[in-house]
Amino acid sequence: MDRRTILLALAGLTAGAATPAAALPQIDPEGAKRVGRAYLDAHPGQRFDPVRLKADLLPDGWNDAAAARLRARAAGDFRDGRLFIHRGWRLSDTEGRLFALAALTPA
Repeated sequence: MDRRTILLALAGLTAGAATPAAALPQIDPEGAKRVGRAYLDAHPGQRFDPVRLKADLLPDGWNDAAAARLRARAAGDFRDGRLFIHRGWRLSDTEGRLFALAALTPA
């Protein structure tokens, strides 16, 4: 399973809807939250409101359009050098924000 598949599954988990995550039970929500907490810790001057994050990243919840939009945003982040590196993984800022949303979303 590649990182993009994991990312999209995690985004689905944070959206709380029937998503690709439902088909991927091996996804570790606690692992997603750990990455999200690391992203939050790496951005101490920013305030992260889960309602605003979700509205920005998944305004209409999880759907095919959201997946395409998130992929495009992540690609733009990479092109523009907006990266978050965690334990050797290079994540786009969009991906980091999705993990942050997972960290901020109650179980």
